[in-house]
Amino acid sequence: MKQVVAAIQETAAEIVLPRFKALTTEQIKEKSGPGDLVTIADIEAEEKLSKAFKQLVIGSEVVGEEVTSKKPDTIHLLSSAPLVWVIDPIDGTKNFTKGNHLFCIMVCLVRFGTPVLAVIFDPLNDRYIAVEEGSGSWLHKTTNSSAEKLKVAEAVNLDQMSGFLSLGGFRDRPTRDKMRSLGRKVFKSFDNLGCSGHEYVQLVTDDKHFTINYRTYPWDHLPGSLIHSEAGGYQASFDGGKYDPTKLTRGLVTVPNEFVWKEIRQKFLHDYLM
Repeated sequence: MKQVVAAIQETAAEIVLPRFKALTTEQIKEKSGPGDLVTIADIEAEEKLSKAFKQLVIGSEVVGEEVTSKKPDTIHLLSSAPLVWVIDPIDGTKNFTKGNHLFCIMVCLVRFGTPVLAVIFDPLNDRYIAVEEGSGSWLHKTTNSSAEKLKVAEAVNLDQMSGFLSLGGFRDRPTRDKMRSLGRKVFKSFDNLGCSGHEYVQLVTDDKHFTINYRTYPWDHLPGSLIHSEAGGYQASFDGGKYDPTKLTRGLVTVPNEFVWKEIRQKFLHDYLM
């Protein structure tokens, strides 16, 4: 774990942070369309991390967000290769390009389809969450050696829960608008930070209770799902199945326990899954 964190920290210091609030227009490109952005920092950070992790674990493969955007079949390594690093070099790229502090670096090691190690690194706040399967989720500061064991927020009634909702791509815009309207009645509040990593961080360090996502790209959710699970949380797809990172549009609900998932499915999702 120390070598993984060291590689991430070095990448943040050498590539990511020097570009924060310093990108030129030429260093920002669109991928699939407006709002889906990639920067020179994303590309260089992914290349550096990929090289470091392949050297760290000989024979391992990499599924990185930027490479996979160009070569979509790369994602199938998650179900075919024994050891795969999943890398999001800058989660929250759009925020990053705007000088917004809500971005992070996320990494997950997957063994035979199961996440076994993950890091969410928050370079602006000198902190990271690290987890190894079966060992709990721990919050660290880069400035000292102390660590705090993390736990998800206790379950409360849905109308007292705050969390995060991201429905982009689900059915059509009128349906999504209706669901957001319903969400304002069912939940206390919800937001969308534009950075899955920071949403997962708040699930295990703050009073946030849930995330509901339609698109479930592995680089956005594998690290956070392991961190959340090891902090005592529960995740399931919209249909109740286990999260499968190779299935990108089954939806994912992340909550304190299975009972809350069932409540959310019944009171919020049910009518839209028929």
